[in-house]
Amino acid sequence: MAAGVAGCGGGGSLQAGTTTLTDGTQVSSQRYLADTAAAADAVADFSALLSSLAPVPKPAQLRAAAAELVAARDRAALLASRLGAQRLEDRRLEEQRADASAALAAVVAAMDELVTAAGHGDPKAAAAASRQFSQAVGELRSLPAPS
Repeated sequence: MAAGVAGCGGGGSLQAGTTTLTDGTQVSSQRYLADTAAAADAVADFSALLSSLAPVPKPAQLRAAAAELVAARDRAALLASRLGAQRLEDRRLEEQRADASAALAAVVAAMDELVTAAGHGDPKAAAAASRQFSQAVGELRSLPAPS
């Protein structure tokens, strides 16, 4: 999902949605692609924040980074919710959406663990959650790019 999506669109492309959707909401392929690209950006932002804490963050560093991690996680969670609620007429895109939605939900669950560990200033829990996050992101990236 993350690969190949960031370059979608151009002038006049849709911005990512910023509100929740009712389950089963029919959306256009353009809306789906915009939300998917924004989700990839949110995951990348969270990853960049984690990278800035490497290799072994101190408790105070984790606590200081918690608010930024929460903001990136919240963006990803909103987009995961949107992707989970969306439905597309195109069968191929709908299958991609369902797979991406499940994978993104796993990424957000790992983000939740990291946010909790950061808030508690717990490097050991953060390291375990970081491994979970990396695995979930790897699974997300292994999905075919939406097209």
